Formats: sequence, C-alpha cells, structure tokens
Amino acid sequence: MLDISLNENEINFKDLEVEIYRLACEEACKIMAQILMEIDDILLEKRDKKEYRCKGKKHTNIKTIMGTVEFDKRIYEHINSEGKKEYVYLLDEYLNLDTIGHISTNLIEKVVENVTEMPYREAAKNIESLTNQSISHTTAWNILQKVGEKIAELEKRDIKLFKENKLEGKKKQK
Repeated sequence: MLDISLNENEINFKDLEVEIYRLACEEACKIMAQILMEIDDILLEKRDKKEYRCKGKKHTNIKTIMGTVEFDKRIYEHINSEGKKEYVYLLDEYLNLDTIGHISTNLIEKVVENVTEMPYREAAKNIESLTNQSISHTTAWNILQKVGEKIAELEKRDIKLFKENKLEGKKKQK
C-alpha cells in the first residue's frame, strides 16, 4: 500500500493526502464496478425474456470523477416498434446513462465548469488535480463541443414546438 519509513523524512502531509485520496478513489471504482454488474445481473433475471434476448457481455469502462470504472455489461437483442433488430444495454437504460463517449455526467459537468473559467489546458490540469481522472486539453474541448451540440438540438426542438404552437410551460401569463 504505502511504504513508510520514519528514519527517512521522505513523506509530507500533502503527499500523504494525495496518496490516500488516490487509494480511496481506486476502491470506490471497484465498488462502483461491482454494483453495476450486480444491477446488470438483476436486470438479466427480471427482463421480459421474450422481448430481450441476451447476447453476452461486453467489457467497457466509464471515466468518472473517481477514476476509470471498468466492468462487463450485457447486450440484448430486441425487435423495435418498426420490426427491425436492434441491440440495447438494459443497464444503460435502467440507469439513464447519458455519457459523452465513455465520460460520466459528473465528470462532464466538472469539465464544463472549468473550461468556462479558464483555458482548456488549465482546465485539464485542474480536473486532474481535483478528481482522480486525467484528461487532455483536447478532450476538454471535445466535451464542450458535444455539450454545445446537445444544447443546440434542444433549442431546435423547442423552436419547432413553438412554431407548431405545441410548446407549453407550467406558468400561464395573462
């Protein structure tokens, strides 16, 4: 774990804090992977076996604020409403997993917060120091581009609904 020698003054509080944080994040990633695979096992048993045919597992990972979580998840064959065969991950649907690539929503939020305050290179360094995840400045830029594309799509959808007079809010004005 951590080799500590009291005879040599090679460790300081700052380094100790960083090392313990790293170790705690590694354990948290293992726990997260275990929980995800347990949920996937439950979904396997509870699924509609006639509608979703299990086609095996796929090894994947998700970059989180704790680090990279590696796990296996099941892929299912499904016939959609148009009668076409498609493949789905029930785990992703169950958890409403909304990632950009393999990057978690929490990490995306941290990146967006940082790149709005500082240059991409500094944001990437800041993410690395605050989380147990290392990203490049290019990855930070790519994340921001994808978030911008999603926002643009939502705005186009709202504009279309407004033009069709189908947009309704919760508050009514006179």
